[in-house]
Amino acid sequence: MDERNEDDNGIGALVARAIADGRAYADAEIAYWRALVLDRVADARAVAMLGIVVFLLAQAAAIALIVGFVMILTPHVGPALATLIVVLVAAGAAALFARVAIKRFRRVTRPRSEP
Repeated sequence: MDERNEDDNGIGALVARAIADGRAYADAEIAYWRALVLDRVADARAVAMLGIVVFLLAQAAAIALIVGFVMILTPHVGPALATLIVVLVAAGAAALFARVAIKRFRRVTRPRSEP
């Protein structure tokens, strides 16, 4: 006679149950990683928006500083020369920052074989 229990339906049932468990595990992993990615995307979106606000406020502060320098120099050298001096100094500072940025960009995009 057959000595198996009622719950034990054979190797086919065990394989089917293992496959179902594997699919359930895979679905749970996919759901976890999807939720994690969506959470990180929401955080990244908030960071991007705050970064834009910070950039705009910093730009406004820089403009106010430049206008202040022009106003400080105007009584001493006149408005045209004060504007020229401030523009040249600001352009020089921008060129220095651009040079550093380009150097770092090249360092970041270098091939793996270079140290």
